[in-house]
Amino acid sequence: MNGGDASLAWRAQEPRTPRGAGWRWLAGQLRQAGGLRVLTSFGLVVAVWEVVARTLVTNRLILVPASEVVVALVREAASGALWANTRVTLLELAIAFPLAVVGGVATGLLLASSRALRQLLDPLLTALYSVPVVAVAPLFISWLGLGLESKVAIVLLVSIFPIIINTEVGLRSTDPILVEVARSFCATRWQIFRTVMLPFSVPYILGGVRVAFARALVGVVVAEFFGAIAGYGYAVLAASQTFNTALLLGYVVILAVVGMLGSMGLRAWERRLAPWREPGDG
Repeated sequence: MNGGDASLAWRAQEPRTPRGAGWRWLAGQLRQAGGLRVLTSFGLVVAVWEVVARTLVTNRLILVPASEVVVALVREAASGALWANTRVTLLELAIAFPLAVVGGVATGLLLASSRALRQLLDPLLTALYSVPVVAVAPLFISWLGLGLESKVAIVLLVSIFPIIINTEVGLRSTDPILVEVARSFCATRWQIFRTVMLPFSVPYILGGVRVAFARALVGVVVAEFFGAIAGYGYAVLAASQTFNTALLLGYVVILAVVGMLGSMGLRAWERRLAPWREPGDG
């Protein structure tokens, strides 16, 4: 072995020094990296927002600094209006969204199990899914009144279709080889559904649930635009009518945070139920 080969062999046996925490954080190898990245991104957005609102966009009807938004939310919380609006909106979501999940999964199962039923209902579901919620919201108010029922119906209508579509697609996309293997072991239709088709479709279903949650937030705000006396949508509409840009943006930020937290929670649920989907997630 010559000198060059000996040098290479020595370097190969040399223990590698561990990379720094900063590099591992950028690579997502630290357990707390996800949370730190979220906080960092929020900090950057707030800083850029503050600078832009104070230097580039000085019209307070268009944009206000983030600090003024915080002050407006603190005043809203001190008056009790923030908590009243939060209670109303979260109650509507807590009733409508689970109904959408259960109804969407059940309808998707029926469509995937029957070709005749799918051909019968697909045009109707497509037509309903294409109707803008703003166009039908006044009808629901007329039919069900100004109370909780109309808001729940609107949110249910808006959020159920992504779950139906993803459930149907997930079940119909099951690998036929897996189904044939199960049949070769004399599995019944229920056993095939429970052990093959349902686990295969779980990521599809949970993906639809995540999309549905974002649509549910839009639906609840639109529903509260019509005839509501409390809620985030009512607060946004009232702030826009009084040109209170700081309070309007404050409620928009709250809605964004609620959507982000909901998506993170559903993503964590997806990792728990279908851990094979993200093997390298750290």
